[in-house]
Amino acid sequence: SVGASEPDKPSTPQQPVTTQEAVETTDSNATHNDNEVGAQVKEEPTALSDQSDSSNNKRQPADGSSSTDDIAIMLDTVDGLFSNATLELELAQLPARLSEAKDKESASQIRDLEAAIKLRMSIIAAQVGAGVLSIQDYMDSVSAELTQAKEWALTANRSGRKDLALRTLKRVKAMQGELSDMKAAMDAESE
Repeated sequence: SVGASEPDKPSTPQQPVTTQEAVETTDSNATHNDNEVGAQVKEEPTALSDQSDSSNNKRQPADGSSSTDDIAIMLDTVDGLFSNATLELELAQLPARLSEAKDKESASQIRDLEAAIKLRMSIIAAQVGAGVLSIQDYMDSVSAELTQAKEWALTANRSGRKDLALRTLKRVKAMQGELSDMKAAMDAESE
């Protein structure tokens, strides 16, 4: 499985790896296998137990405001995303966005976003698989992400940006379903 650690190997503490650093590492050395990636990937530098403070600061402009331009930018930033359902949703929407790209630069940015989403999905899977990110911490992170998405949807709607509000509400629905499914699975497991 992705990120499975070997029980007889002592783990050595490593610095946290962000998605950007992982991209740079992957680009410079494409020979890593899944086990090596799982051993190297650590939590994002935010404290998951204090998700409301650190995640919101990471996913909002420095001044704390959320203009629709900022929201549009944040919707295409994957570093703060934890929800696999959101990542899958965004990945599924990319082919349509690619066909609507007006120039080569826009198309290139969309292809880069696709690679970043796939990498982020691998990082989250490796973190959970290696036990670096517990299921409860994952669910807490998705809950914080859900709260942020609701705020963005309201802001976008109030500003008349129905396109951003709709895109954000799709994320909200995906995260709500993901959390509901995970809670149901945990309840069934505990019975």
